[in-house]
Amino acid sequence: MRAAVLSRPEELAVAEVDCPRPGAGEVLVEVAACGVCGHDQADYAGLLSLPLPAVLGHEIAGTVVAGGSRFAAGDRVAAKQFGTCGRCEPCGTGDELRCPHRAFLYGGFAEYAVLPESALLPVPPEVSLPEAAVAACAVGTGLQALRRVARVKPGETVLVTGAGGGLGLHAVQVAAALGARVLALTGDPAKTEQLTKAGAAHVVLTGDGVWQDILDATDGRGADVVLDNTGHQPVFRQAFRALAHAGRYVLTGQVSGEPIRVHPAFVFEKEAVITGSGSTLMTTFADALALVAEGRVRPVVTPYPLEDAARAFTDRITGRAVLIPSGGQP
Repeated sequence: MRAAVLSRPEELAVAEVDCPRPGAGEVLVEVAACGVCGHDQADYAGLLSLPLPAVLGHEIAGTVVAGGSRFAAGDRVAAKQFGTCGRCEPCGTGDELRCPHRAFLYGGFAEYAVLPESALLPVPPEVSLPEAAVAACAVGTGLQALRRVARVKPGETVLVTGAGGGLGLHAVQVAAALGARVLALTGDPAKTEQLTKAGAAHVVLTGDGVWQDILDATDGRGADVVLDNTGHQPVFRQAFRALAHAGRYVLTGQVSGEPIRVHPAFVFEKEAVITGSGSTLMTTFADALALVAEGRVRPVVTPYPLEDAARAFTDRITGRAVLIPSGGQP
């Protein structure tokens, strides 16, 4: 089969590789679409300790070829970011993020992938496979952070940083679907119209005085919740300054290796909560797919053929890049 293989950092090329074979608790999936997310970007750049050569890709949707106990050949499925054992106490209580056997998925940048059934959900008929591919990560990550971690209430103000990116643009839609008033922070003024269509009540452009722009947009109160998809010190400094009293600051991503610095006095004076949200529960994944099926969130994807996988990492786009393998015989 054909796969986009990362041989060394920033060297990605299509090659013929052996088709994987499913084991117990796994299925073979013909990949219809696979998103390119920040984790893939970090692997591509050599920032993580991934053994090479490797086939990246965890935002996977496709059709089951060889079924297991839960899915049959012909089923349309989509994967969340990781598989779990399904037997431990966290898995049994629906908190599988704490599963000690949790394993991150790889292999989606290929015509076929072997996936654990524990990571899969059926795709509703109203949802296309490219849309389903990004439901767990691009949509579900924001839903998990806003609903379960930040506990956003209708009418609260949510500031989304990195709002034009794959996480940010979908988080804007998710926050609006939860009934929040959304402020979108971006460094690209060309994305203003699309962010407004996605549900942003106000688009704020990055800069030294952005904290004041946010206060002005909230009548001086500040944002009740900041969903920070960048984890970038200059953004954090401005966004935290514009956080409301007793606000919640949720980190979901990091775009550079620079640490974030904050004086404890600023935290306790605001009575602020600074926390993080790292992935997606299966229940959140199901709800993310439902939001897409209902049209309350509309995934924004830019398709690339497998041969253009390297370009998907370097092009500046709005939303999520998605690889579309051509398929073939295993």
